[in-house]
Amino acid sequence: MLEQPDVSVITVTYDCREFVGPMLASLARATRERSVEVIVVDNASRDGVVELVRGEWPAVRVIEMGENAGFARANNRGIASARGRYILLLNPDTVADDAAIASLAGFLDAEPRAGVVAPRLVGSDLRDQGTARAFPTPAAAIFGRRSLLTRLFPRNPWSRRYLSGRDRSDVMPFEVDWVSGAAMMVRREVIERVGGLDEKFFMHWEDADWCHRIKDAGYQVFCLPAARIVHAEGGSRRGWPPRQLRSFHQGAFRYYAKHHAPQWWNPLRYIAAAGLGLRAALLIARYHATAAFTRRPARTVEAR
Repeated sequence: MLEQPDVSVITVTYDCREFVGPMLASLARATRERSVEVIVVDNASRDGVVELVRGEWPAVRVIEMGENAGFARANNRGIASARGRYILLLNPDTVADDAAIASLAGFLDAEPRAGVVAPRLVGSDLRDQGTARAFPTPAAAIFGRRSLLTRLFPRNPWSRRYLSGRDRSDVMPFEVDWVSGAAMMVRREVIERVGGLDEKFFMHWEDADWCHRIKDAGYQVFCLPAARIVHAEGGSRRGWPPRQLRSFHQGAFRYYAKHHAPQWWNPLRYIAAAGLGLRAALLIARYHATAAFTRRPARTVEAR
C-alpha cells in the first residue's frame, strides 16, 4: 500500500506549455522536505503541454478532462484523485521558493484551526500582488486590485481595507478573509466537510466562495508571507480577452447572489446584475477598441 503523501499539488493546465516546465522544476526543489505528489489536470490543451509533462516529468500524474471544463471542475477532479493530507492548488504560471511548500504544510501542522493557508504571491518584480483580501463588497468594483482609483491612489482607505494584506512588510502569518486560488493549501478534512470548489463558477471567484464556506464552517484562513511564490499573473490565461471578462463578471454575480442576496426576489440581485453587466460591457468594448487601434496600419508620409 502506498504511503499517504503530506501534500498533493494540483495544477490545472490550458495551453500553457511555456510555464509548466519552470513550475514543475521549482516544485522539485521545493518539496525535498515533504512527501509530495503532483497532479496535472489538463483542460484539453492544444499546445503539447500534456506530452511535455509525460515526457519530461514521468512521476507527475496527468488527468485529461477532454474539454475546457473550467478551473473549479478541473481542480475538483484532481482533488478527488489526490491522496495527500493537504491539498495545494497551484497555478502553472508560478515558481515556488525552495522552502515555500514545506512552510505552508508546517503551518497547517501547527495551527489546527487553520483550514487554508496561502503564500505571499509576488510578481516577477517581487512586488506583492495583493491576493490576501477582505471579502468583496460592491466597493471592490471601484477599489479592487486593478481599478483606476487603486492605481492612482493606492493608499486610499477603501482599497487598503479590501487589499488587507498588501501593506504588511513583516513575515508573520496573518488572518484574512480569502486568498487566491492561484496558490492555496487546504486541509483534506476541511474539503471533506465543506465540499470542493463550486463548479457553477467556471473561472474567477470560486476561491472567494470556497474561503467563505470554509470560514462559515469555523475554520480560519491565513496568509504566510514567509512562504513566497512568484506568479506571472494572467500568463496561463493570456490576459483579459472578452471570454475572461465575461467569466469574471459572471463569477462576481454568482458570488454576490450566493452570499448576499440568495432570494430570487431580492432586488439587490438585479441591481448587481445590471451593474456588473454594464461594467463587463464597457471593458469588452474597450478591449475591442484597443485591439482595433493596434491593428491599424501605420500611416506613411508620401514622398514628394
